[in-house]
Amino acid sequence: MKRLPKIGSRCRVQWNDICNYTNESLSAVKPAACWTEGILIKANKEMVVLMTSQYEDGSGDFTVFPRDTCIQSIRKLK
Repeated sequence: MKRLPKIGSRCRVQWNDICNYTNESLSAVKPAACWTEGILIKANKEMVVLMTSQYEDGSGDFTVFPRDTCIQSIRKLK
């Protein structure tokens, strides 16, 4: 993965989601390509965290991505 945008940047993370398949042929099995947009609020060698909503009381909604497995790309949005 290239250099991450700065903390506080609005970003789009493209990632592969884990999927469960029941009663399917093996050839149909694959991760689901997804994207999530939010504010990059934390990044270290293990994870990247986006805040997707923030409430008036200071709490919020966060998405945590394992850095070395599911992330395909991260780019700063304008």
